[in-house]
Amino acid sequence: MKSKTTLILLVITAAVFAYMFFYERKAPTTEEAKRQAQNVVNFSHDKIDGIVIQNGDDKIDIRRRDKKWRLETPIKDQADSSLIENLLLDLESWQKDATIPVKELEADKNKLNEYGLSKPKLRLKLRGHDAPPEILFGKDAALEGKMYVRLENSKETFLAAESIKKEIEKKPAEFRDRKLTDLITVQVSRVVLKTATGEMELQKKGDHWEITKPLRARGDDQKIADLIAQVTTARIQQFVADDRGDLHPYGLAEPHGSITLFAQDDKSASRTDSKSMSGSRRALLFTRCRKRSKRFLTPSLTTCGTGIWFASTQTFSTGLRSMRRAKAKPSSRAKRKTGQSPAARMRRQTRAKSAA
Repeated sequence: MKSKTTLILLVITAAVFAYMFFYERKAPTTEEAKRQAQNVVNFSHDKIDGIVIQNGDDKIDIRRRDKKWRLETPIKDQADSSLIENLLLDLESWQKDATIPVKELEADKNKLNEYGLSKPKLRLKLRGHDAPPEILFGKDAALEGKMYVRLENSKETFLAAESIKKEIEKKPAEFRDRKLTDLITVQVSRVVLKTATGEMELQKKGDHWEITKPLRARGDDQKIADLIAQVTTARIQQFVADDRGDLHPYGLAEPHGSITLFAQDDKSASRTDSKSMSGSRRALLFTRCRKRSKRFLTPSLTTCGTGIWFASTQTFSTGLRSMRRAKAKPSSRAKRKTGQSPAARMRRQTRAKSAA
């Protein structure tokens, strides 16, 4: 009998310890619980895989795929990941400045309409595991920098900073990634340049660059690095078309040239006229924008480009400088490999005739 009682007590004790270990360990501390209670919404950043913004009739749908944020509606393109991540961080720390009692709202049915929350124009929905309810944005409050906010199917209304509203009240194009490429300068191991004067290929060997086409020569490491940096750090100023369409207005039907960057893991060549690109390769057709384009006006130094990647073609304007400056300058080593220059041969022939 005693053994049975002892066994039961041991089981109860083990259950209590298991509860304390698995449940109370995950329970927030008193300070953390207070902070969460003050937050407008609570969620796990890593479990959010979608954001839907409804602004009147305009809907913006952004999804996380393969650890990258992509725009799905109204346009399909890579999204600005830093902008999205900053939005989520700001939402996590977004706190209530005041709570309007439910009794006050029930006493005056017109309050929600007065706050702009009966039929809100702006809504934000997070998608993912344990995502919070949809956030409804109302009118600006009398207090500077504050606005009325409510959660879907909630009777409570809050006063909160209007910073989140400013972050999501954007046009779809403002959520697009404006980098020409995800590559950074140090990742590029090969460059192919095509211009009206011919083709040049650059290859990185160790810490130095070599020209492999149209002749073999040592490359100027600094100038090549500067050229690559122009592409990897350039920002798209304006998207003007999301498909090939008619490229004549932009001077891209017969571009001045193209540049293709290869990362170290790219083993196959890519052409700039292909309809899709894979891996880390990026192709860019470029030319000087025409100042009197019907679609848009650009400064005289702005370059028009057609980028081909992610199985899509986009035309845009960017501040990228002309690539015409990228010319091969053979070193003395190259001259030795390709023979004497015409001037040297003429001097040699003159000396031979004089000696005769």
